[in-house]
Amino acid sequence: MSGSEHSTRLSALIVNFNSGNFALRCVESLIAMWALEGRRPQDLEIVVVDNASPVDQETWLDHLERLGATVDRADDNLGYAGGMNRAFAHTSGGPDDVVAILNPDLFILEGALGTMLSYLADHPDVGIVDPKVSIDPGRELLLPRNPLPTLVEHTRVNLAHRSTGWARRYSRHRLRGDVPFHESDGPVETDMLSGCCMFMRRATIARLGGRPMDDSFPLYYEDTDLCRKVRALGLKLVHMGNAPVLHYWSRSAGIGSQFEGEPARRYHYSRNLYFTRYYGRVGGRFARWIGDKGAEWATRGRMAMHEFEHLGEVSEAPVLELDGDGPFLVEANFSPAFLLSAGTLGEGRTFQFSPGAWEWMFPARIYVRALDRRTLALRGAWTFDRVGHVRENGLTVEEVYGAQVQALIEPLPTAHRIGGVA
Repeated sequence: MSGSEHSTRLSALIVNFNSGNFALRCVESLIAMWALEGRRPQDLEIVVVDNASPVDQETWLDHLERLGATVDRADDNLGYAGGMNRAFAHTSGGPDDVVAILNPDLFILEGALGTMLSYLADHPDVGIVDPKVSIDPGRELLLPRNPLPTLVEHTRVNLAHRSTGWARRYSRHRLRGDVPFHESDGPVETDMLSGCCMFMRRATIARLGGRPMDDSFPLYYEDTDLCRKVRALGLKLVHMGNAPVLHYWSRSAGIGSQFEGEPARRYHYSRNLYFTRYYGRVGGRFARWIGDKGAEWATRGRMAMHEFEHLGEVSEAPVLELDGDGPFLVEANFSPAFLLSAGTLGEGRTFQFSPGAWEWMFPARIYVRALDRRTLALRGAWTFDRVGHVRENGLTVEEVYGAQVQALIEPLPTAHRIGGVA
């Protein structure tokens, strides 16, 4: 699609917290893909709010300003939703123009912008769209469908930590939705979208009260709350299986010990607020209790559903021999319970992670399983300790698309300096 078919203006919002390197690559990819589609640079504005990052971000923030992004350096950590609302306050546009809520650790791939913007323009009954997200530019390892955290779903997830039987029940329940989600190559209506990348019209935000997110949620569940509010307006949520975006698998949020402390505290506060808001005081208390029990059960050994073949320390992607033949789904997770799992589709008797996917896998113990896509029967399960070189810097546009597309990155004319002269 050419940029002339829909001349929609886009305001892209990014909240940065110690992720300046990734935020810069995200903005570069956004500018390059915007230009590649033939869109006018004056129709793209980018606002980055630095949420009082404790690690010096000035090198990255200065570079972002030179690219034409408006950069707001907050004195305090406003939370993710608070940062998004502050970024939105710096933007402008008409009711049919679009706002993108973006994690800093994204890379926009070719075709994603036009696909999502056109779909919103052509479907006024749709409130939010999100893309098909992978952790690698080859689009091999796909991030999972986000199920709406109802009280029943929350209970199922936590019971999965209690025993192998509960883990298997939840796995079968989850896979019934995940397999068609991974296989989709077009729009799919759903009840929950990933908060890492959301596109919505400004008119929808106006109907929500003029702010894209509720900053009562300091971290997590703000996207869930947004999805429920948009559906309450009578608008649809649509996952675009033909709009590819790369997400560097929790580089901005972290895993394990990186999640402990303040992030964990904010998560639990937001979880309790969400379930109390939508399920009342009794539901909120139950959600807190079952969540605490799930965490307790998980520390007792994290029940494994399968007998895993232990491969030891692995620095290069192993070749995995699958039982049987035919189409398969391979899932990777940090837990043998396989709750939210990254997945890839394939066919045959063997599987090996591509170099592009392998270099982004965290140095950690990783659990992998292969399932028959038709019957969900197990075709193999492995675990290994990922060691060796792991990439820590975001991809450049030149690495993915070459020097010709890299040359499309030119400063935007829409920025203004916060508290000074542009």
